[in-house]
Amino acid sequence: TLGPSSSHPARPAYPRGPDGLPLLKPPYSRMTAIDINTGEHVWMVPTGAGSSAVRDHPALKGIELPTLGGQGRSGPLLTKSLLIHGLALDGGKSALAAYDKRTGEVLGQVSLPGTIVGTPMTYSIDNIQYIAATVRVGRSPGSLVALRLPD
Repeated sequence: TLGPSSSHPARPAYPRGPDGLPLLKPPYSRMTAIDINTGEHVWMVPTGAGSSAVRDHPALKGIELPTLGGQGRSGPLLTKSLLIHGLALDGGKSALAAYDKRTGEVLGQVSLPGTIVGTPMTYSIDNIQYIAATVRVGRSPGSLVALRLPD
């Protein structure tokens, strides 16, 4: 069956096979950098570790899985040197991850108090840069969370 991700966030948005395991090969979400001058794929990284329900499934015991990628509801924020993206974590939590936009390497990650909804934004006040994102805890309508970037 195919579970809708928007109306049932706990249900996966991909087809399930035997024992409830995904039929599709991971990663289930990824970020891909494409050189717009050549069309070449420069790098690809999974976005998030993925669901522990899959990773810890008894049928997969003893199998070392790759990074699975999570099902987030965030878009990327691109700065001069970074790509910032919201990652879906288990338990309705999420994190903001900063990637080196040239290599795709994760440079840092900050946990958020709930699920990130939408694309983060950036702004500056008195030469201090902030990143803000809408975060939903439980069934709340969401709150704006702002993080100050280090100097």
